[in-house]
Amino acid sequence: MNNKSLLRGNTKGVVSIVSLSVIFVVTMFAPLFAPFDPYKQSLQDIFIAPFNAFNSHEGISLLGTDQLGRDVLSRLLYGGRLSLWMSILAVVISGVFGSIIGIIAGYYGGKIDALLMRLADIQMSIPSMLLAIVMVAVLGSGLTNIVIVLSITGWVTFARVVRSQVLSLRELEYVQAAQAMGVPNVAVMRRHIFPNTFYTIVTQAALQMSRMILLAASLSFLGLGIDVSTPSWGGMINDGRSYISSAWWLSTLPGLVIAFVILSINLLSDWLREKAQ
Repeated sequence: MNNKSLLRGNTKGVVSIVSLSVIFVVTMFAPLFAPFDPYKQSLQDIFIAPFNAFNSHEGISLLGTDQLGRDVLSRLLYGGRLSLWMSILAVVISGVFGSIIGIIAGYYGGKIDALLMRLADIQMSIPSMLLAIVMVAVLGSGLTNIVIVLSITGWVTFARVVRSQVLSLRELEYVQAAQAMGVPNVAVMRRHIFPNTFYTIVTQAALQMSRMILLAASLSFLGLGIDVSTPSWGGMINDGRSYISSAWWLSTLPGLVIAFVILSINLLSDWLREKAQ
């Protein structure tokens, strides 16, 4: 009975973790799971519908081919690997930077807090998509620049969430006792403040992951992401929008994959938030 109750309480977490684990494995190891070369073009195989055989060679295209005869499933796997790597790196960088800013602002308070939070307010006043477009226009496209852009647009959320928790943590007795004993501020933040904000940071990172994936896909859709010849989920949606009436799978399938990944991540973040309460 207890095991059943435990399972019911963790169903959301189990489903999301299993789903994300499968997605992570098949995309990160795309060369092992992709049935065909995602870059190989064949004019004899253009617009093959899902679950139909190729015309130029043996084999079945499970998710169809695009306007250049490239296998959609293979491109989805390779595009997912790139999208996930960019999002993970952006979340790690923005999470580390934003958490440090939040801990410093919440711990010291006063003018330091006011200055850092006003900078955060200024950035929050600018729509993330607009800021990303402007930064890509200035820095240029490419994998490194996209990661930098995503990181800069994401640090504010970490900073504000962590700061709000640190404001209450710094008033706890054991923190004030450490300060009274002359423990350096950096040591207090490292030993007492950060460990108590770690779970909040992880929860926020899970939530930000879905935002990063969606923002990266949006930039690729607008042609501002990585090179157009490189498979990406947003780029695949953009490539297929001109053929939506005749080849629905070109845009629909990448869109469904993005929706499924974001839904799984949101379920995981909700489960983590419930556990933290």
